[in-house]
Amino acid sequence: MNTKELILEEALKQFSQKGYDGTSMSDIAGPLEISKAAIYKHFESKQQIFDEIIEESEEKYKDFFEKLSVHLTNGGNKKLNKKDVNVYADISAKGLCENVLTFVRFSMSDEYSRRVRRMLTISQFQSKELGEMYTKRYVEAMLGYDEKLFGQLIKAGVIKKGEPKVLAAMFYAPVIMYMGIWDREPKRAKECERAIENHVEQFFLMTRNKT
Repeated sequence: MNTKELILEEALKQFSQKGYDGTSMSDIAGPLEISKAAIYKHFESKQQIFDEIIEESEEKYKDFFEKLSVHLTNGGNKKLNKKDVNVYADISAKGLCENVLTFVRFSMSDEYSRRVRRMLTISQFQSKELGEMYTKRYVEAMLGYDEKLFGQLIKAGVIKKGEPKVLAAMFYAPVIMYMGIWDREPKRAKECERAIENHVEQFFLMTRNKT
């Protein structure tokens, strides 16, 4: 790892513990045993460090979701990827459970992912901008995606008629709730994993049209 990569790694660690506002350049430099001046050779400001972490995390999430046929958009009227609709139209209850659990396990077990999530969770209370960033990434992006997906699946007759926005909240909210419990109480990981699996399976059975 070069110096710039070490700075980004340590900054993410500090941000995930103290939030963006609670972390100083000295906090980042200290554990690396370098001076603040050494950091400024690579980054103009703490904001630039933060921005690079966010940019890197977005690329990593994009690559990960690609494997699950989940192509998140920036919102608006952008159409859903047809590949996603086809995949989820043909998926089984077991397949849907495995996809959701793959996402959950990655989010909870991958150290980088955990730190980014915790960084934004803490930082959302420190500024309006960071609060909006948290909401966009962990609420609006996922709910918006699910709303579009369920809307297309309803049109295709794959799932029962209903309000896509409500179905999205019904599907996603319990998953996030159990992830929150898992975050706070790691010893309950297996319990939360089983609860998520049961929720997804029941949601599938309740909404799927019989063929």
